[in-house]
Amino acid sequence: MRAVRLILSLTAVLCVLLPAVAQRRISPVRPETGKNLAKEVTDTIDVTRLREGISDEGQKIYIDTITGREYADSLVQMPKARVPRMLQPLLFSTTLGVDIWDPVMRAFGQKYGLIEFSGELNLHNRYIPVVEVGLGYADNTPARQNFTYHTGVTPYFRIGANYNFLYNSNPAYQAYAGIRLGVSPFSYRLTDVTVNSGYWDETTTMDFPRQSCTVVYMNLMFGIRVKIWGPVSMGWAFKFRARLHESKTPMGKPWYIPGYGTRNGSVGGAFSIYYTLDLCKPFDTSSTKKDKQPSP
Repeated sequence: MRAVRLILSLTAVLCVLLPAVAQRRISPVRPETGKNLAKEVTDTIDVTRLREGISDEGQKIYIDTITGREYADSLVQMPKARVPRMLQPLLFSTTLGVDIWDPVMRAFGQKYGLIEFSGELNLHNRYIPVVEVGLGYADNTPARQNFTYHTGVTPYFRIGANYNFLYNSNPAYQAYAGIRLGVSPFSYRLTDVTVNSGYWDETTTMDFPRQSCTVVYMNLMFGIRVKIWGPVSMGWAFKFRARLHESKTPMGKPWYIPGYGTRNGSVGGAFSIYYTLDLCKPFDTSSTKKDKQPSP
């Protein structure tokens, strides 16, 4: 009878304890402590302390710089880089400009170049498509050369775009990089070409007939622009030039290319004056800076 009573007692105790144990396994929260028993490994990962590495098996891993613990790439959710929001509207402004670099340089003795005009459409104060039209001219006897080079007044064309790095800053300032594709169809003449004959000890002067040529070239630009008064601004730019295509001519290659410059010059400059017409009211970027400042 004692054995029967012992068995019945154990059965009763198990009937009481089993539901409690089962309930504790189901619930991930201990009421007395509030700790999460079902916490995942990733819940304790501080991504600000991780650096990327490679395991012995060649797999990508992340290493905690404080504890030295290693985590598989699949366990870590690294935050994605946040793309800055563009504050200014799409149709921001349009601008007309005139490059006075060549007129100023001609006043100091340069024998080529005339003037250039540009038109821009500013999108978000960030992307700026550009069209440029100019007039080229040359009449010069290059130093240590035996000819005079002449190109009449000739138009040239360029298209391209600028990227403004200060697109979310004060619109009165720009720091940009740009690219241009230019086309220059023109003609030129070589006159007063002197030819020395060593045998006869004589010098002969001749003129070559007019030559026609078309040059396609590319400019890479870096520049700054600053508003000086109302809608008027001024800016400098440095150009790196390269010829992409040049038609062949029977009497030699041209010394000067309208819109490009001299043949051997791969670096140039620009100094322009601009008039800007706002297409909408610019967003006040100073208000965003005030919002970011902590309140006292």
